[in-house]
Amino acid sequence: MDLIRTYIRALSLLGPEARLGWFLSAGNLGVAAAAFIEPVLFGRIIDTLASSPQADGPPTRLAWLLAAWVGFGMFAIAAGVSVALFADRLAHRRRQSVLASYFEHVMQLPLAFPATPSPRRRRSSCCCRWR
Repeated sequence: MDLIRTYIRALSLLGPEARLGWFLSAGNLGVAAAAFIEPVLFGRIIDTLASSPQADGPPTRLAWLLAAWVGFGMFAIAAGVSVALFADRLAHRRRQSVLASYFEHVMQLPLAFPATPSPRRRRSSCCCRWR
């Protein structure tokens, strides 16, 4: 249950991009489902080929299984590519947003702020710099 709460919290922190985050999560679940279904379909194709040595009738079951297997394979490829592309774009947009808000924050600081003494700077100037 903690994992689900973590996902919900992470998706809520996306702000205006939360909707895209939910779609990407659903897309990832679809890719995972296709990764489990595809080998099962391939196994059924092999079972169908091994069990029916008849060559007189049209192999409609085999054709449907082959079409489903190819369809799931194409879906897995397309969904994986699109999820990766949109997740990368989302990460870059969020990075730009965070950098812009940080830059605005730094620009609003008073000019004398860098001259104020900081305990962190005093600590870094001691003799134990080489950690």
